[in-house]
Amino acid sequence: MNKEIFMAVCDRLKTEVPQLRWIDAEEGQLNSAERPAVAFPCCLIEIAYPSCQTYTGGTQKINAQIQLKVAFEKAGSTHAAAPKLVREHALCRMDTLEKIHRALQWWNGGNLLTPCAVSGARRKSEQTG
Repeated sequence: MNKEIFMAVCDRLKTEVPQLRWIDAEEGQLNSAERPAVAFPCCLIEIAYPSCQTYTGGTQKINAQIQLKVAFEKAGSTHAAAPKLVREHALCRMDTLEKIHRALQWWNGGNLLTPCAVSGARRKSEQTG
């Protein structure tokens, strides 16, 4: 993982998404049988280099993939029969996810990267503490 890219992503999320209480490298923190050692909501960052091309003169083009794992504590009922205020509180995680998307979509890290583009998202339900 590139330290400079990692620190730039952390700083960007810290500035643009103050709702995140824990931003860190993905090191399996959420795989604990006990309560994970993070504050929620959290964002765990993993950077991979799925492909690299080397050119003459020693330059390289590196395709970096930045994967974020975002986790929240269960916040209440989201079903249609729940009171509106309960649903709004439970669904505020969607606002946080939208802020993360806006913070990183087309962001270039001060010319450190080519502009970032979200290439996918999926929901994974995990029970936390």
